[in-house]
Amino acid sequence: MDFGWTPAQRAVHDRMRALGAEADAAAPDDRMRVLARGGALGLPIARDLGGEGLDLVTTALAYEGLGAALRDGGVLLAAGAHLFGVALLLARVGTPAQQRAWLPRMATGDCMATVAATEAGAGSDVASVQATADRAASGYRLTGEKRYVTWADRADVYFAIARDGGEGRAGAAPARGLTALLVPRAGAGGADAEGARAGAAGADAARIRPGAPLATAGLRGARLAPVSFSGCEVGPDALLGRAGAGLAVFQIAMTYERALILAFRLGAMERALGAAVRFARERAIGGQAIARHQAVAHRLAQMKLRLETSRLLVYRAAWELDQGQRGQAEAALAKWHTADSALQFALDDLQLRGGAGYLEESGLPSAVDDALGGSIHSGTSDVLATIVARWLGA
Repeated sequence: MDFGWTPAQRAVHDRMRALGAEADAAAPDDRMRVLARGGALGLPIARDLGGEGLDLVTTALAYEGLGAALRDGGVLLAAGAHLFGVALLLARVGTPAQQRAWLPRMATGDCMATVAATEAGAGSDVASVQATADRAASGYRLTGEKRYVTWADRADVYFAIARDGGEGRAGAAPARGLTALLVPRAGAGGADAEGARAGAAGADAARIRPGAPLATAGLRGARLAPVSFSGCEVGPDALLGRAGAGLAVFQIAMTYERALILAFRLGAMERALGAAVRFARERAIGGQAIARHQAVAHRLAQMKLRLETSRLLVYRAAWELDQGQRGQAEAALAKWHTADSALQFALDDLQLRGGAGYLEESGLPSAVDDALGGSIHSGTSDVLATIVARWLGA
């Protein structure tokens, strides 16, 4: 087992770290464009489809580099939803026509994608969604209300999950399955002529209505918002996988997302740990650096432990997926542990500084809010624990 990095992998990490620093210095509304221009949205996409063709372990290392320099966790979460939640799904289950139509533009950020699954009555239990995908002469007609959609108002295409054939509505027969659709927002830069031929065009912009970004406690850069689909019609080639098998498609998307969505947190925790150690060495009370106090030193040691265990789980999950394994339990463990670690990490970082850490100007309360949001996105700890327990046969 090799725990080292090749020179080529280190070069990717360093390049992405420099890109993260460039994005961090940019205005908030420009940060995603900086990431796209620097190639961060296409790293694992095949070269012949516009990406760099990197393996997922190297991609995780690249996002660790981004997180080490870019402090906007929200925009990195949105980039991850685009790349890991949709683009990698297309690369795995999309038809050649769908891949040719969408992946080159997703790799460059010319087409931004996101996941539209959560509803008022269907969060952790996606099988309970009530949005419907009715059969229509043109293909499918999508109707439903989604909430907490990342990058909702700026997305060009939505990976949407709906109940197949309109089943599950009041008075209808029991539901038999879900359907996964790739739904473009016409006029938002998503579908061009080739996309139309791939069944990705035809969605009336008036029938897709993103709401205003929600006033979340943290992760503002993710631009979470509701999206309303009002009888939005798409062609038959908008279908991902088989009709009625959308739950399996969604699980694949979530496995990629859970494995990699918080890889940037590794870099963020590394950055925070370095700052915390410097503070503990420089902050003196009674003529002695607080780092000399065992309670402080142990807190720093525990932060290091959380960082390194998170690293192992994230890279293990990425490696499993690189080997062609299902990786559901590994992805759940990686996301669960990293999210919990990042939250406790942020709390430790704040408490280490006492009253000064509680001031907004320190940036640490915002870091706590960001980490808390990351513990909910892509599945809460309870949801992920259930996945692991089922994998164990419990």
